[in-house]
Amino acid sequence: MMNNLLLLSIALLCVGLSGKGTQTQAFSSRRTTTHRSSYQIQHQLTTLHSSSTTRRPTPSRIRETKNFKDAQKLSQKFLNDFDLLTENGDKGKRIAIFGGGLSGLACAKYLSDAGHTPTLYEARPILGGKVAAWQDEDGDYIETGLHIFFGAYPNIHNLFEELRITDRLQWAPHRMTFAMQELPGEFTSFEFPAGVPAPFNMAAAILGNTKMLTLEEKIKMVPGLLPMLLEGQSFIDAQDELSVLEFMIKYGMPDRINEEIFVSAACFPLLLLS
Repeated sequence: MMNNLLLLSIALLCVGLSGKGTQTQAFSSRRTTTHRSSYQIQHQLTTLHSSSTTRRPTPSRIRETKNFKDAQKLSQKFLNDFDLLTENGDKGKRIAIFGGGLSGLACAKYLSDAGHTPTLYEARPILGGKVAAWQDEDGDYIETGLHIFFGAYPNIHNLFEELRITDRLQWAPHRMTFAMQELPGEFTSFEFPAGVPAPFNMAAAILGNTKMLTLEEKIKMVPGLLPMLLEGQSFIDAQDELSVLEFMIKYGMPDRINEEIFVSAACFPLLLLS
């Protein structure tokens, strides 16, 4: 389900990342045999300037994952559907999409790729939904939501490549920073080393933090984390019926880990999207 949601949560970032909204309430996007993609949408996106700031390179391993390749196959299926429609002389369907958020924009793009004619309706004068961004009368850029996507989101990275906007994705260091309850005003970070695959990078981040976690707390985390390192996905799948709290209780992890780390991490996106 997560990948499907992300597949539909893509094209809008194209509007939001550079901070410029599209002043359109409704638009149609139709592909022809001589134009292999639905790029009335892309035409709006190409008006956005590319970032001139120095950016970290996209991790090469993203394109080598099975999930990323599966996403590419899904996109190719839409193009194959278009070819089939063309061969049969079918003009496709006319489809209305209500809502110009991430889902609506991505849906319009892929329907058009498949040879259909989508019309997207948005009540507001700007596209983007929860991640819309625009410039106000004072010249300030206003953002309404979370503009963060991770390397484990294969569909969105595949769509970035299709829309030729990967250069607008700014890769940040893998770091989790927390406010310390016992030391008001102070922060500490868990640094995930670059080039180290999960879950080994998580183990390194936990071991490398000397400010929040005590040695005793780190040792108590071993029974739950070590099987992840040794058994991998099979161990994780076997815990699927447990909540995070139930998992921590089962493997004897300290309560403070849940209260100060996991609860905080879980609330972060909710705060940004509220």
